[in-house]
Amino acid sequence: MNEQEYMKMLYVIDDYYEGDPIIIQWSNGLKVKCMSTSGVFENDAEPEDDDYVGEYSIGVSEVEILKNGTDNSVEICDNSIEICIWNIPEKISKEDGTVLWETSE
Repeated sequence: MNEQEYMKMLYVIDDYYEGDPIIIQWSNGLKVKCMSTSGVFENDAEPEDDDYVGEYSIGVSEVEILKNGTDNSVEICDNSIEICIWNIPEKISKEDGTVLWETSE
């Protein structure tokens, strides 16, 4: 996934969320309903490093598991999930099934 598509996915979550739940699914089968979001933010451990690359993420919380995943590759911590470059979902939709974003890979 290129950076433009990745950022589009983050902003779909950020721009869509207006208090209505969103459904997020991952390739391991995990499917959750999310009731709130932190907004997009930049994670940077070592910005003064010559090899520094900013990583953008979004946190979703008030997570309700609709279907468990087949492994623990998506970590739910304190009823929240950080969606980042290492944790890209396959599909994001509204509760009525309307697809907001889906991976093209």
